[in-house]
Amino acid sequence: MKKILVVLVAFFILQAGLLPAQDRTPAPNDEELKKILADFEQYAAKAMKDWKIPGMSVGIVKDGKLIFAKGFGLKRLGGNEPVTENTVFQIGSTTKAFTAALVAMLADEGKFKWEDKVVDHAIGFMMHDPWVTREFQIVDLMSQRSGMPGYAGDTMYLLGFDRQYVKKAIRNIKPVSSFRSQYAYQNSLWLVAADIIEKYSGKSWELTLKERIFDPLGMNSSSSDKQSFLNAKDASSLHVDKGGKILALPKDWEFLDWSYTAGPSGSINSNIVDMAKWLIF
Repeated sequence: MKKILVVLVAFFILQAGLLPAQDRTPAPNDEELKKILADFEQYAAKAMKDWKIPGMSVGIVKDGKLIFAKGFGLKRLGGNEPVTENTVFQIGSTTKAFTAALVAMLADEGKFKWEDKVVDHAIGFMMHDPWVTREFQIVDLMSQRSGMPGYAGDTMYLLGFDRQYVKKAIRNIKPVSSFRSQYAYQNSLWLVAADIIEKYSGKSWELTLKERIFDPLGMNSSSSDKQSFLNAKDASSLHVDKGGKILALPKDWEFLDWSYTAGPSGSINSNIVDMAKWLIF
């Protein structure tokens, strides 16, 4: 049955590719596009309220160009400063895609292969199981199938432990599934991926990110450190949901460090204009 489904899917894809141009839905003209975007703007504003989001910014890319960029709501709940398309947010785990792209660049340059064993490139790397340690490939660092429980070791970031400590602690985390058998979200293994990036770029993950992605794409409002976020003149406050009530956190929130310690898995600060450049890329 599975083979038949695959064949049918392939057939429909082929058929879609062979359809004459006049049978396809035509692209909207300028007036129709304005109407579509106006309707979308109303939808976005309603969705923001439904999800109890104090503020957000949205960008839409069409044919390699940013055609819509707009801020909604407020930078800080209870304040009066509106979010704009230039407002900087912490983009969280979307950072992982940037780290994966850096690994891919180095793989393309022949520094290593995706299937290479991590132990051959990252000194001191160790999983709880010796066999898994030996078999762990570079691609496994980003595949979220390590066998460890989801979010393993994340509390260490909040408690103030540094990257080196978190990486070393991986060896003490007992697996809850066999290697590569189940999905379980991780942050700590991305630190090991960053070690490999630093080894072959000869620079820190942060500087490599800036020189290889931010600068070439013109992402001039993007950064990956805490101080840049604190210094940004146009930045969103952090908020938390406590029992269904949204509260604004102070700018110098005592746990602000954690995402920057987690760095390669979640520390980028950016706005929607810059993120559209990344999307186009």
